[in-house]
Amino acid sequence: MRTLIHVLCAALAFVAVDVWKAPAAFALQQIKKAGQWVSKAKKKHRGVPRRANRQEHVRQEALELVRTHSQTLWGIMADNSMVPSTVPPVAAVETEEPLEGEDPEELLREDDVPVDIETFRRLWLAYMEGITDEDRLPTGLSKRQLVDFILEWLGTPYRFGGTTSAGIDCSGFIRRLFADVAGVMLPRTAAAQYMLGEPIPREQLQFGDLLFFHTRRHAYVSHVGIYLGDNLFAHASSRGGVTISSLQSTYYSKRFIGARRLTERTLLRLAAAQRTVPTSEEMEVSN
Repeated sequence: MRTLIHVLCAALAFVAVDVWKAPAAFALQQIKKAGQWVSKAKKKHRGVPRRANRQEHVRQEALELVRTHSQTLWGIMADNSMVPSTVPPVAAVETEEPLEGEDPEELLREDDVPVDIETFRRLWLAYMEGITDEDRLPTGLSKRQLVDFILEWLGTPYRFGGTTSAGIDCSGFIRRLFADVAGVMLPRTAAAQYMLGEPIPREQLQFGDLLFFHTRRHAYVSHVGIYLGDNLFAHASSRGGVTISSLQSTYYSKRFIGARRLTERTLLRLAAAQRTVPTSEEMEVSN
């Protein structure tokens, strides 16, 4: 409407130049303003889909949290047609930067405690010789199976939104680990995974605890890994794919925001919720 008004003003100004000899500068000024309003309208129109995508992403993430934490509330919402019968996958949102993963430039600058992967592999294989299938984590998972999974996935390339060996992101890696080893689907994002289990102080970390980091401006919880011991953790890094890093690294140490310990009860609750309300999102299990 404002654009139309300015165009009309410009037309009247030109008439005024011919009839009443009004200054031509006024007409030129109105034309310039009209062009500015058209440009602003185009920019505003381009920005709408991005906001809409973000709103839909937040909505789907909220539904995922309700589904995994409260079967009662989820049932009430489903009965009242507040949610679809299946929860669609949480799609990656088009933003200026990913919502998860590390900033490659900051990581290159501040990751000052490198871990030699081959040395780690040899040491862990030697360590695992003394571990039997009876050795379990608080989740009830076999330590041997968990380590076997991590060693098998080392070197898998990073891809934001990926869930397979062709490319995987940090939360996708943790979700795939629990899907393969425990048969339980964790929420899809690091922020939703941060809501599970019990908070654990850094000085009490144990093998199998989930570690969370603030690595992106757009999301407070934006990276996740799994603790192995001796300040080492496995994760899908945006720089090197699935790898081992150190909590003593400047980059990870100053961005560490907390750890969560999943228990058998946590996994049983997730499994029960998934049996009650199946989702349309299934982890691809073929490599």
